[in-house]
Amino acid sequence: MIQQSKINSFIKSITDSAAEKRAAVGEETEQILKAERAAMEQSAEKSADSYVRTKSASIRLEAGRKISESAAECRKEVFARRNEIAKATFSKAAEKLQAFTAGAEYEKFLSESAARVIEAFGGGRVTLLLRPEDMAFGEKLCADYPDASFSKDSTIKIGGLKGINSLATLLIDDTLDSRLESQKKWFEENSGLYISMR
Repeated sequence: MIQQSKINSFIKSITDSAAEKRAAVGEETEQILKAERAAMEQSAEKSADSYVRTKSASIRLEAGRKISESAAECRKEVFARRNEIAKATFSKAAEKLQAFTAGAEYEKFLSESAARVIEAFGGGRVTLLLRPEDMAFGEKLCADYPDASFSKDSTIKIGGLKGINSLATLLIDDTLDSRLESQKKWFEENSGLYISMR
């Protein structure tokens, strides 16, 4: 019986030792699994964060591109519309100026314009250029300004006159054409047809 007791004691000792080792291995395994799980969770979180950042940046980039394209298209349409309005406005203004050149006040306008041009040159020999249709006013202007000579200029489309000094080094353009053209910049700035680049 002593023998049996020793064997039982030995088996109990081995069993207790095995249980302790199993508990230690279980605890160590649990620690390793816990650490692995934490590492995997951290890696998954980093991966998810990276994916979200990448996807968000891609979405923002695509949205920005679409907004830019849409804004550019809108600006293009607005510019086209503004140009249509300006063209129609200046076409109507040109018609009114052409109507003015057919009226009674036009001869007085030409005479005053000739006086301004001749005065700007300080007298002397000046050639006044008129559109072909206005050469009929030449005789009256010759009488008013005997030192001036008159010539046709088919580049003048609406009316008015230009002046060249005798040395042909300076040209003064007092045509209705150039006056109308000079108003285009003013029209863009003051018409209220602003185009914001925002």
